[in-house]
Amino acid sequence: MYIPSHFSETDLERVSEFIRANPLGLMVANVEGELVGNHLPFSMLDEKIQVGSKLISHAAKANPVWRLGESNEKVLLVFSGYETYISPSLYPSKQETHKVVPTYNYVSVHIYGRVRAIDDEQSKRQIVEALTNDMESDRQSPWTVSDAPEDYIKTMLANIVGLELLVEKIEAKWKASQNRPAKDRQGVIDGLRKDMDNSRSQEMAREIERREGRKG
Repeated sequence: MYIPSHFSETDLERVSEFIRANPLGLMVANVEGELVGNHLPFSMLDEKIQVGSKLISHAAKANPVWRLGESNEKVLLVFSGYETYISPSLYPSKQETHKVVPTYNYVSVHIYGRVRAIDDEQSKRQIVEALTNDMESDRQSPWTVSDAPEDYIKTMLANIVGLELLVEKIEAKWKASQNRPAKDRQGVIDGLRKDMDNSRSQEMAREIERREGRKG
């Protein structure tokens, strides 16, 4: 991933927080000679992601992506979010020079690693329970695997394969107007705040504000 130095994020705690908030990853790999992307939810086994840590997920047994665990192929896992269009009209400097152009702000985390396939029932159950507990953690009445009939769960487990990804490399890009002067960054925050019905605009406004606070 192309990452100019001012957009690089090296705070792995912040990267971990972002993955937890945006757990649906796009896993890209060479599957049986074809470049294939699969959208899969992932959970971290460690509190903070780093080289050597692991991420878990699962895929349908009918999905050949799990065979990557047999061939030891390297995969790219992409987490993204907070993407929003930035109009030049939000920059106060537009009124001074008009030397501004549109852009997109976004956050993207690229994880490189290798996948291990897991097919024993007990381990698959542990993966499904961990993923479920993570996804249900903020619900008032969380659903648990034990809520479903045991024979049904066994049937479901028989039709999936667990996936464990060992992290070999992490790249994180936070494109949040860091390349603009302070008054333009504030103009972007103010403009995005007005777009109350757009959750992505609100998320990006918070990200820019967070980075401003970190500078202070």
